[in-house]
Amino acid sequence: MRDYQKLYENIKAFHKLKPWDKMKDTDVVGIKYSDRKEPVFFALDGLDEVSIGLSVFRDVSEYILYLDLLESEFTEADGIGEYTEKLKNIRLEFVDRSKLEEIDYNRIRTTDVKFRGKKAWPELLDFTPGFVPWSATEEDIALFERVLESFLEMFPTYSKLDFDKSFAADDVPTRYYYQAGTKDSVWKLKEEHILAFLTGGELTKGPYDLMLSQFEIRRLMMEKKTFLRNTFEVDLFYLPQPITFKEGERPRFVKMMAIADKKSGEVLLATVLTSDKSRDIQFELYKYLFEAKVFPAKIEMRGDSVLETYEMLVPLLDELDIAHSEKSKLRKIEAFRKSLAEDIF
Repeated sequence: MRDYQKLYENIKAFHKLKPWDKMKDTDVVGIKYSDRKEPVFFALDGLDEVSIGLSVFRDVSEYILYLDLLESEFTEADGIGEYTEKLKNIRLEFVDRSKLEEIDYNRIRTTDVKFRGKKAWPELLDFTPGFVPWSATEEDIALFERVLESFLEMFPTYSKLDFDKSFAADDVPTRYYYQAGTKDSVWKLKEEHILAFLTGGELTKGPYDLMLSQFEIRRLMMEKKTFLRNTFEVDLFYLPQPITFKEGERPRFVKMMAIADKKSGEVLLATVLTSDKSRDIQFELYKYLFEAKVFPAKIEMRGDSVLETYEMLVPLLDELDIAHSEKSKLRKIEAFRKSLAEDIF
């Protein structure tokens, strides 16, 4: 087993600093290490208003996902699974001793660092979309330890910056970029500038395009089918509780697509999704229409869904000339989700 003494000494120092008194959860710092292709980023975001800790984003894509999380609006229809959709990072979280995982406790016991009190025991977790939080791997712990050392090195300079003045001066929240290994080199960059510099102006998600081929589209359009007067509801969602498929494996939240007839309430399709790619999402709807040989008069979807159902399916619906609209509630699918949860759990 590796030596964790320095890691937990730094975690203790981090907790003593109380950086959350100086930094907001929207303050993101980028660190560029010479031996890593992309910068890593960290923020003091919490899972709720009272949690404290440090999140490390391994690359630009994880950082952009975090920005997406900050802008997301979760609704009553969303559960824990939907929340994990926007979480991909390594997270240091301070919890009560009673909630500390055994693996974290055993690591602490190999050192002479002492932790006492409520929300003072450190646990290191990996967050991955669609999965429950899980103990961080040794590789991730090594990266986290490196970032934490950089944080402690630069915090004296960083903490002196006037955040309120900086945020008030710009329409776009100011991010701060820190070059690892260069003392006191902290300078301001707007979020939009960082994204342009790191990604060439291209984000990892949306806006979505039509992902099916023109051959597939023509095949569906030429197929003999019935044009209905009915309106369909279509939604993507996670089951409310995680499922373990094999003993010892990490529990995961199951994502589904459902199609319901708005008038009759009949659930026409309920299928488990094995991919998050927009092509696969579009293909599931395409396949249903092809096999059922029907075109609805209109399709309604949740426009506020963090799973971006509307954004992903609109390009296909436009190509098929099927009317569509955004809704805040899909009553037939919500009833189906409730009955599904009661039957399974």
